[in-house]
Amino acid sequence: MIFVVEQKRPFGPGTFSLLIVALGFAFNYAWGPDDFRFGYYLFHKMNWPIYSKGDEGLIIPTVITAIFWIPAIIIARKHKVHYGTKTASIVAGVMLIICFIGPLVTVLDWIVNS
Repeated sequence: MIFVVEQKRPFGPGTFSLLIVALGFAFNYAWGPDDFRFGYYLFHKMNWPIYSKGDEGLIIPTVITAIFWIPAIIIARKHKVHYGTKTASIVAGVMLIICFIGPLVTVLDWIVNS
């Protein structure tokens, strides 16, 4: 019989990518009893519009969350041997794709229907 011993991955700088992914979710998605969104809160405090066309259009904080997803992917790919890097890389990659597909669909809709 061959027994395979799985070695646990150490914590390190790559594990920080999981925290960055969590911050990206906290920045953009509603949480808590009041559906608090930190990104919307910051935009209101700085008097920036949340939507690109007044009350509709692109949701700008969603696009800005790429600030979180891109560094999470870079850190996770650079430090592959640390705990949580594979999960962080996959989740951040999917969220980055969603982050850019949504606005792309909206822009294409504007082009087609204008």
